[in-house]
Amino acid sequence: MGHEIEKIAIERGHSIMATPDNNPDWDSISLSPETVDVVIDFSTPQSAEWVVNHCLKAGIAVVSGTTGWQTGLEISKEDCKKLKGAFFYAPNFSIGVNIFFEINRTLAKLMAGKTYHPRISEIHHIHKLDAPSGTAIALANGIISVNSGYTRWEPGFQNDQQVVQVFSERTGEVIGTHKIEWDSEADTIEIKHTAHNRKGLAMGAILAAEWLLGRTGVYGMADLLSSGR
Repeated sequence: MGHEIEKIAIERGHSIMATPDNNPDWDSISLSPETVDVVIDFSTPQSAEWVVNHCLKAGIAVVSGTTGWQTGLEISKEDCKKLKGAFFYAPNFSIGVNIFFEINRTLAKLMAGKTYHPRISEIHHIHKLDAPSGTAIALANGIISVNSGYTRWEPGFQNDQQVVQVFSERTGEVIGTHKIEWDSEADTIEIKHTAHNRKGLAMGAILAAEWLLGRTGVYGMADLLSSGR
């Protein structure tokens, strides 16, 4: 992701000031609003909270696509508000995936009161550290938010009919595939999104960084897409 983001940023006329991977790298950076406009974070669940809060405290806008740090994420959102900073978070920056989110919610609404039950499955490369993916969790929460027949999501097979089942697989170099199946005794309805490469994710992150400049607050892809970008 870092390489793809750097490539697209340069193509769009931006300058890359630094690409830190560890604490010594961060220590070597002169991090201030005079030297850096925005930091784009695609790190790890273990480091994301530190990276985001470090940047916010320095007065730098942050765009983050790191998943698997839900508790720290909520803390960072609150810290951003207290610091009057700018923080843009999305579990997936792909425009196609965010359209997929809308389709998912629409279908979940239509299923209210019907005899269909959902199952979410996601496949990613072996290097992805978190499971389920942030995108799969967002899809599950999307169903729960619009269909009162479901109260929570859980990984793996579940007997509780009010639980959205989420299945994960890590194999090869798969960029990301997400599928939602609604099963009944009569038939199955499914929707699916398959990423062919990381370009869509990287472009979404760059667009978010461009859009975030000059703003304060906590934002997501819905804010960017509703603005017409």
